[in-house]
Amino acid sequence: MKISSPRGTSDILPDQIAAWQSLETTARTLFRTYGYSELRTPVFEETGLFKRSLGETTEVVNKQLLEVKSQRADAQDAGFCLRPEGTAPVVRAYNQHGLGREEFLSKLFYVGPMFRGERPQKGRLRQFHQIGAEAIGRGADHPLLDAEIMALAVNILKSAGVSDFKLKINSLGSAEDKQNFAQWLRDELKDKIGHLSDTCKDQYERNVFRLLDSKDAACREVINGLDIGTRHLSASGAAYFQRVREGLDRLGIAYEVSAQLVRGLDYYTHTVFEISCAGLGAQDALGAGGRYNGLIEQLDGGDRRFPQTIGAIGFALGMERILLALEAQGRAVQTKRSLDVFVVCGKAVLERETFALVDSFRREGIAADMDFGGERPVKKQFEQADRLGARFTVILGEDDAGAASLSVKDMATGIQRPLSPENMAGQIKNML
Repeated sequence: MKISSPRGTSDILPDQIAAWQSLETTARTLFRTYGYSELRTPVFEETGLFKRSLGETTEVVNKQLLEVKSQRADAQDAGFCLRPEGTAPVVRAYNQHGLGREEFLSKLFYVGPMFRGERPQKGRLRQFHQIGAEAIGRGADHPLLDAEIMALAVNILKSAGVSDFKLKINSLGSAEDKQNFAQWLRDELKDKIGHLSDTCKDQYERNVFRLLDSKDAACREVINGLDIGTRHLSASGAAYFQRVREGLDRLGIAYEVSAQLVRGLDYYTHTVFEISCAGLGAQDALGAGGRYNGLIEQLDGGDRRFPQTIGAIGFALGMERILLALEAQGRAVQTKRSLDVFVVCGKAVLERETFALVDSFRREGIAADMDFGGERPVKKQFEQADRLGARFTVILGEDDAGAASLSVKDMATGIQRPLSPENMAGQIKNML
């Protein structure tokens, strides 16, 4: 029986990997510029971590968690699931290792796969990859940090070559403001919800904010008729949001305030944002994020030596979505393989010498390879060199008198010339 990759996953093939590596390098360079350090967490965590952080009423927890089961599990093992997002694991690690006791502000980033039980479609997979950042600590509760982290997300996209994207922002205010906002929405919708779908009715009961980004046409018509504005914000919440906007203006970051942008996860407070890109169809979000003050204490990380709330804000960018956007905009990274030297064995009796020559190049840091097909014709070996993107071929053979001969061929120009047996690596390096 033929076995393929699991539905909703994809293999990243050698001729695709250069685009992924380019995006990762771009992000890592900017993270370093902004003072962020990498953190790597396990790909699976206790299920309770996400139920407590994301909220038991969210769609991610209710429908999309991919649980992990082991045949060797015993009574002491908790339930596990593959991580659906990166924020909660980073906060768990921050708490577990006491980073708040060592640092006033921890700036952390991650790159890696996430997992959700999605209905697979373009731009929405069961295994997908994210680039994310989290700023956590007693020094993280500042509106200018909100502006900085949004600027970081925007600049990663710009540096990767993505254009025509839009940053949308909003504020949920404090935890109390958010509760008031939820109650106002319920009051405004209670006489209208009876005409909507069962899904919308369920969201109304479980998490009313989900209705604000519903794709249901009837629900959208009702939501668009609401005068939401910023009425839910307290004076302090409004002042905080104003300082965030002033920070973005100072950095020259274009944005649009969207009153309907709330993000569906329970942990968000104050600033929330989303970056979308035209041309990607229904799944047009490149990334999103927001502030989540209080989550650290909620996950048992409150340090009682410090009475103030530990602030936190972060974002995640979808790597697959970014690469799709680059492809749609004609900016996809060219992924032809590259090899410095391919050594062609002119005669089968010279195979061992060829093998040793390849090794000598590699020892000098020159990317080198050879043909392992046995006595394949020289023409076939040149074809292999071309497929591997070799810049030069070194031909090891014999002249008419039977003496050993060495030559090097520039694969771009076709020019071939003799190669001295002394310091061959040095000669090749001078050509590269």
